[in-house]
Amino acid sequence: MYILAFLGSYLVGSIPFAYLVARWAGGIDITRYGSGNVGATNVARAMGWRYGSVVFLMDMLKGFMPVYLASIYGGGTVHPPLSVGAADLAILCGLGAILGHVFPVYLRFQGGKAAATSFGVFIWLAPKALLIAFAAWGVTVLITRYVSLGSIMGAVSFCVIMVTLYNEPFGQGLYLTLFSFIIAVLVILRHKENIRRLLAGTERKIG
Repeated sequence: MYILAFLGSYLVGSIPFAYLVARWAGGIDITRYGSGNVGATNVARAMGWRYGSVVFLMDMLKGFMPVYLASIYGGGTVHPPLSVGAADLAILCGLGAILGHVFPVYLRFQGGKAAATSFGVFIWLAPKALLIAFAAWGVTVLITRYVSLGSIMGAVSFCVIMVTLYNEPFGQGLYLTLFSFIIAVLVILRHKENIRRLLAGTERKIG
């Protein structure tokens, strides 16, 4: 069951909503526009924030739905905290969905930067930490106008919050803590080109 759940989540995460929305609504290949990233921010730059918001919501849902369903059908409760088995299955499905978004089989494994799909995963698994990290993202973007820097700061703050806010982060909650750190590192690594542009002063601002 675990393998099938992971593969199913990966295939759901692989659905390239940014590519599909840009192709169907704008007639453009988002992989050849702007940064070439298959994500909400690049769609927003190409087609406006209305379409970017739609893509963000879709990418978020493909992270949320697998962990939600895993929590329910894995023997968990309607809301966290989850039983140990349900939590393990939900984490595995969350990992599958995020890896699918970053390395989608439908686009030759060239995907997005994991931010929106991770948002969907952790809004169920760790909502308090996510909301605080989202606030850090918002403040960073508001001050600097860099979405990429906001995503990086959100990932870093999320790890700090997971360790300081939740009980037994290295005990009963070890798997969730490790999962959080792995995804945060993945998000930062996916922004390596943005980091280079930030250091060079060539990163594009919003607004």
